[in-house]
Amino acid sequence: MLLAFGECVLDLERRELRRNGVSVHTRTKVFNVLNYLITNRDRIVSQEELLSHGWPGVTVSDATLRSCIRGVRRAIGDNGSNQQFLQTLRGQGFRFVAEVTFQDALGQEIPEDTPAIHARANMLSIAVLPFANLNDDPKLNYLADGLAEDITTELSRFKAFTVIARNSAFQYRGPANDIQKIAAELRVDYILEGSVRCADAAFRVTTQLIHAPTTTHLWAEKYDGRINQLFALQTDISRKIATNIMPEIDMAEISRAARVSSLNDSNLRAQEMAWRARALLDRSRAEGDLTLYHEGVALAEAAAALDPQCRQAWWTISFANYYRAFALQGDRPEALLTRARAAAEQLRLLDRNDHSAYMSLGWINFIERDFARAVTNLDHAHMLNPNCTMTLMLMGVIATSSGNPEDGYAHLSQAISLSPRDLFLGFMLAGLAFTCFALERFEEGVKFSSQAIEREPHAPANHIILAACLAETGDLVNAGEAIQGQRRINESLLQQYLSGARLPFRDSNIAERYAAALRRAAEATVS
Repeated sequence: MLLAFGECVLDLERRELRRNGVSVHTRTKVFNVLNYLITNRDRIVSQEELLSHGWPGVTVSDATLRSCIRGVRRAIGDNGSNQQFLQTLRGQGFRFVAEVTFQDALGQEIPEDTPAIHARANMLSIAVLPFANLNDDPKLNYLADGLAEDITTELSRFKAFTVIARNSAFQYRGPANDIQKIAAELRVDYILEGSVRCADAAFRVTTQLIHAPTTTHLWAEKYDGRINQLFALQTDISRKIATNIMPEIDMAEISRAARVSSLNDSNLRAQEMAWRARALLDRSRAEGDLTLYHEGVALAEAAAALDPQCRQAWWTISFANYYRAFALQGDRPEALLTRARAAAEQLRLLDRNDHSAYMSLGWINFIERDFARAVTNLDHAHMLNPNCTMTLMLMGVIATSSGNPEDGYAHLSQAISLSPRDLFLGFMLAGLAFTCFALERFEEGVKFSSQAIEREPHAPANHIILAACLAETGDLVNAGEAIQGQRRINESLLQQYLSGARLPFRDSNIAERYAAALRRAAEATVS
């Protein structure tokens, strides 16, 4: 995707800025900040937001941000006086004001009126109601409102869901709300409500997620802290809430769709069909049943044919194909990856800001061992939605594969911390075990890979990771049993690892150690 403005073109695939056709050397932070400002050009981006996304988890000075903004201006031929492209709004933040056109790889303009608006008509939706202030002091309403606004912003990064705007949701301030009535008026499937209470020097935030049509309470959580930390923790709490409720909605929709077996597919909305496809694919992963896999793919493809703007269908098609290619469960992995890429590109066409498209492309790049492009796509996905734990998981696995296991461990640990009930927790645990092998923390690797197998006993490589870690601890008996478990699940993948044809580490020393550990484990099954 190319973003063109003035004399500049920002190439997201190559991570390159060109001015008058000439490549402009751009530091990583400058490129990321410019991309973020363009992506959010329909609004003012605050200084705090830029710092949060440009330097996540790091405390930097205002001078650092000002220096980066100057770098952005120099790169695009702007300056602080004219502010032709980038406006500074004193006390508010920054806004990219230049007209932007979208181009394909050949430089042909792509109309901005993509089908994304139509796509939202059949999407799941959620409203964040104003949080209740449980204190007598009405002056504290701003604390509750600030949290609800932040959560609305964080949820809006998940493009698979429609999030009702703050101004609409905030009409329903007050006690004893009729959830079903509000949901009907706002036309939403889910409601998030909560409260803030301050006492002495402490505060407590409580939240609950409700399935509006049935008023079923799906999830609830509380967050405690000190009053003097509230503003510092506000963004962190908002991100945790947003990240935690998305898996709950996923699980609720998958469970509900799995129960809808008496209806004929032709009577179902495309969205309903896509969720049923997800349910079938999840069962296929859990049970190791390829028949369920084929049924799920066929249903997702039917959903996409019925409504080509159904994001859930395209994501499911992409995931199903690259997951099977990763597991070597097809005779032609190249064909699977081609189908996966086509579906991911369709996602990107529907909405250029859908992080799941770039996340899917990153996974495909990883399977192809194109680590540089995988990092580019995943960095962009993370910039668009820092709350997606699947992106964090992949960033961790790729960091480890590329020779940075310390970074890999940090990303994977963060993903699990943000979403401890995640649908892909088994993947995350396996990624941690794989990373522990690279860090030579083999006992820890045994623990994580065992936990991964408990959650996903039929996952393609969990037993392989366990066998390698056990062999390094000297426990060849159990390592041999893990190899036998892998043979029952996926013999072809095991042979690829044993032969050295498909080792997941770029570092040749770690790769050889991994292969040698697996060979020792395999030999233990013979002796």
